[in-house]
Amino acid sequence: MNKTRKKTILFATICILAFSLIPAVSAGVPGHMKERPWYNNLLVAWWYNDPGWVYSTSEDLYFKIGWASSYEEIENDLAPKNPWKFKLFINDEEINLQRYDIPISKEDKPFLLKQSMFYHVFGSGYFEAGEEYLLRFEFWVKRPYQGDGLNYWRIFVDYGGLVWGDPGTVASYEYSLTIVA
Repeated sequence: MNKTRKKTILFATICILAFSLIPAVSAGVPGHMKERPWYNNLLVAWWYNDPGWVYSTSEDLYFKIGWASSYEEIENDLAPKNPWKFKLFINDEEINLQRYDIPISKEDKPFLLKQSMFYHVFGSGYFEAGEEYLLRFEFWVKRPYQGDGLNYWRIFVDYGGLVWGDPGTVASYEYSLTIVA
């Protein structure tokens, strides 16, 4: 065997060993996200369009939002293919969101292609009572959709009103957060 081939085999062997030590990614809801009450999700105030929705500093608060792609959306070019992501900002400071994928059930497989959730856990005591917080979340896409032909990260715009119903809707939403003691 020549030297180059020996080096290639040695390199491949080392890579295989190294990758075998890395744990596999587990799909599904992380254990610590299963028991969190829905009303402590900071998205609820926006979802219900309720500026009076109140959160307590003593509660275990978090932010969680998701996106799912259906075969129909992809086939008809209504929404972008994966990858996509959400970004969260609090008072213009970006908060790093974690991601997990939800396995598609047998019943949903004919319709759904992929479902992902994005979240951040703040916990109790993160926010201060009486302080003003402005939250903004954005939906970012990378692949072409609705005929735009673009292939770089950008905020989703519903050009034809095919997803949200209003043509030109930009997927960037902000709202105020009310925190009490």
